[in-house]
Amino acid sequence: MAFLINTIFTKNDRINRVDMSGLNEAFWTRKQFMPVSMRLPDGRWWHFPMEPLVSLSGKNIIVKRNVAKSEYRGTIKERWAEDDFQIKIEGSFIGPDLYTYPTQEVKYLEQIITQRKPVEVLCELFQMLNINQIVIENYSFPFSKGENVQNFSIDAYSDDLYQLFIDVKKNV
Repeated sequence: MAFLINTIFTKNDRINRVDMSGLNEAFWTRKQFMPVSMRLPDGRWWHFPMEPLVSLSGKNIIVKRNVAKSEYRGTIKERWAEDDFQIKIEGSFIGPDLYTYPTQEVKYLEQIITQRKPVEVLCELFQMLNINQIVIENYSFPFSKGENVQNFSIDAYSDDLYQLFIDVKKNV
């Protein structure tokens, strides 16, 4: 079995050779600091084989009112609400060798991003912020250098469950 060797340049321009043979094998996941999982349409959980980069941003929605002929500057802030979190998930899938495209991983992600419903997610960061499901707005599979690599990017929003209907009991 031939080992794939990758060259890494360090700060002092020394060359280190690193064994990359175990970087990725089909259906294996690596030790991850904050793994991300998503629920497939059939109900199974799918774990990203390599930890993706997850970015979150949020904001408050503030209703501001101007007071006519006021002696004070600025506005009156009437209501505060928390907007949805904006979520960006980026990463790469890497095939088990230099000539094998990561077909299975791309197929799993395609099943998830084409659902026409919120997607359940598991990630420690999401759990800390009480995000249990997301809705995917944009996704892309940009050009990736190498026959065995496919980059991906997902733009999503957090989605909370709301109880919109209220049971009304008639007085008897």
